[in-house]
Amino acid sequence: MLTLKGFSVATVAVVLSSCLIPEKALASRLDFTAEAIGSSTPSTILNASIGQTLQNGDFTIERTGDNTTLGNGIDEDTSWSFDFSDLATSINDLSQAELILDLTPHNALITTDLFGIIGLDTITIDLIRNLPVGTKQSLSLNLLEFYDSGEIVNVFNANSGKIPVFYGDDAIVSRAELSLSTGERVPEPASTLGIFALGALGISSVLKHELKQQKQAKQ
Repeated sequence: MLTLKGFSVATVAVVLSSCLIPEKALASRLDFTAEAIGSSTPSTILNASIGQTLQNGDFTIERTGDNTTLGNGIDEDTSWSFDFSDLATSINDLSQAELILDLTPHNALITTDLFGIIGLDTITIDLIRNLPVGTKQSLSLNLLEFYDSGEIVNVFNANSGKIPVFYGDDAIVSRAELSLSTGERVPEPASTLGIFALGALGISSVLKHELKQQKQAKQ
């Protein structure tokens, strides 16, 4: 069998064919970010009933406790969805789930506040415990410290790229951001495949030249 610098024609063909198979491409990291925005001083409703709601931008505020003023950041739940549906409607795994919350506490009982992905367990955030009342603060945490990747993925896929969440109950949420990173497998870009194809043509040309020289030597 004709060889070229230690490689047989068959070996070169196998190596090239492996490079040209999209499934053999290295896994690429995909990043998605969704944001919800509202006011840190929303409108209020006096003498609101239990369960009554008002809209603060992307956030829905609901009266849940004894305080009868809705929208003042006391005894109320805030819910919203991180909407990734324009970017992806399903994912397989997560390597990162970074949450940022902009909060303005309005009650010293913020030390008991909770956050949760709807459908999963609620979590307590230690960073909240020492926040000063009346001062807007920005918090950042990794949700993968509280939830398994599979739990978040299941919620994402079940809601076609949306993750519904809530915060309760003694602060105004004026901004929330969730950044997700995955390790999805994607095909090689066309330009990369083109480089491999050119390489294949080059090797083929060299092999033909080598074969011609060997035939001439035998004559």
